[in-house]
Amino acid sequence: MVLWLTLLGGCDNSPDLGLGEERVSPEESLFEAEMTRRILEIAREHHSEHPQQPIPRFNQPKTLACPVATFRVLGLDERLAQGIFAEPNEYQAILRFANATAQDDREKDLRGLTIRLFDVDGASSVDGTAGHQDFLLNSHPRLFAGTPEDFHAFVSAVADDRLWWYFLNPLDPHLKSLWIAWQARSQPDSLLAIRYWSTTPYRYGEDESVAVKYSVRPCPDDTPQDRDTEGPDGDDPHYLRHTMAENLRTGEACLSFMVQFQTDPDSMPIEDASVTWDEEDSPFEEVARLTLPRQDVTAPQALSHCEGMAFNPWNTHPAHRPLGGINRVRRGLYQEVGEFRTSHDATLSATPDGP
Repeated sequence: MVLWLTLLGGCDNSPDLGLGEERVSPEESLFEAEMTRRILEIAREHHSEHPQQPIPRFNQPKTLACPVATFRVLGLDERLAQGIFAEPNEYQAILRFANATAQDDREKDLRGLTIRLFDVDGASSVDGTAGHQDFLLNSHPRLFAGTPEDFHAFVSAVADDRLWWYFLNPLDPHLKSLWIAWQARSQPDSLLAIRYWSTTPYRYGEDESVAVKYSVRPCPDDTPQDRDTEGPDGDDPHYLRHTMAENLRTGEACLSFMVQFQTDPDSMPIEDASVTWDEEDSPFEEVARLTLPRQDVTAPQALSHCEGMAFNPWNTHPAHRPLGGINRVRRGLYQEVGEFRTSHDATLSATPDGP
């Protein structure tokens, strides 16, 4: 009997997905609404306790640096020349580097990279603004909460101030998530010397069977300066910002923007962002380069401007529409929470006593 029930539980009568295909759960809208409500509760509580302070982001709260850059689309073959990559072009961009949780850069943590391109023909934002193309990436190739259901459970645990319960709840443990979260933690010498991944998939062009993930890494011939861990920076809780400041004070930096095509819908799923797409089966291919000119990334106005921005993967050209459950629930959640946070922070900065 136990074997029979086990076999029944292991059966999935839903049809297999093809390349680029999505499967929407009927519970997603409920998960999105509940997560939005809980994250707004946290934001309102912070505002109530600290009315003269900006509201931090729920994820990646510490802005490390917000350099400006040029995003240069390369000359590409027909397969790669799709959407905003259809022909060589240049876009002005702003990059936000952030810690996922830590305020002290010396703590092992996940690091985030968000890229916004400006004046992109055909791109539109969730708030109605035209011309914005956002790319969201992390310093690990997979998310520890890879489905809307897991994401919802994680947000609920954080909101209830018992994060451990998400990972170790004996009735619903997330041991795989715990392992991924542990693996994702690192302490890099430089934000410009590590690699970033989108973790979630996106359409690439007009063909609905084509899906990709994005990745960013240092250009092959670019070697940003590492910090001296034996020197004074080893005791600096903001060493990642200061190392980038030193890198960009003395020279430019170059980052390679790449895409990886989905070639197998089973081993490279659309609906589970906790799965790494194998690079041996489908290597990443360069489609653009980011050039960061000399600049001062410690300038208060640059950091303040970045804090006043709200990013969303659905700020996009339609040829690069987000795919998968994690991206679907991000749309309304990021918009509503971001609007609340930035509206408050804008009002705060406009007051005489504001930061």
